[in-house]
Amino acid sequence: MILMRSPLALAGLIFASIPVAASAGDSVCWIENGVLLVPAVAAGIDGVFILDTGAAQSQLDATQASEVGITDIAATVEVRLAGRAFAGVRMQNLELDARTRAFPTPISGVLGSDLLAGWLVEVRPDPCRLRLSRPRAARGRGTTLPVELKGGVPYIRAGVSDGERSQAGAFRIDTGGALAVSLAPGAVRPAPGGRLRALAIAGRLFEDVSAGPVSDPPDGSAGRIGEPIWARFTMRLDYRARTLTLSDPRPTR
Repeated sequence: MILMRSPLALAGLIFASIPVAASAGDSVCWIENGVLLVPAVAAGIDGVFILDTGAAQSQLDATQASEVGITDIAATVEVRLAGRAFAGVRMQNLELDARTRAFPTPISGVLGSDLLAGWLVEVRPDPCRLRLSRPRAARGRGTTLPVELKGGVPYIRAGVSDGERSQAGAFRIDTGGALAVSLAPGAVRPAPGGRLRALAIAGRLFEDVSAGPVSDPPDGSAGRIGEPIWARFTMRLDYRARTLTLSDPRPTR
């Protein structure tokens, strides 16, 4: 006999198999389908969430939300992430199938910049660890870039080239983006195979990176830089100081 489990039950099983955070403010994380995933609890849902600095508002998966009795288009809930508790978080209740159906892991929602505002968010890739801490003076190690917040979402300056034309501008920091670069309509275009000649950021040049058009209407920026780029660094995004510090990754002890 085949036993069918709901998406929420499957998410709970997966969450239970993940090691718990080592200390308050610290959690495991991992990359799946090119985006950053974390274990968290939102509205009583123990599950796996996309950690998306490029999202202005956090979201619940409507199917899993309905299983805990949430049917309104938005809900104010408690979220627990990386040993921290966040009260009064307003989360949209949306059907996320179009974004998450390709994931082998059931996705319970998206945790965005509204949740992370005011915190120092550090992601180390080797192995993947997330740390949330109170802002403090920047350390000397790494390259620190200024961040602009638009609607609470972080942007940095970067440059792109398709081999014939170049363009510099503001790019959204998009840890929930599976492409290295998503481009708004402009002078630079990805090649037909979905590749871009070069991306320049923080004094580094990344060549032949995955690219495509932005998936939603332009916001006045040049585009978005996704997790395939950020995963190459230890990144420290300080929302309060409006800085992003990037350094070469070192193994987490």
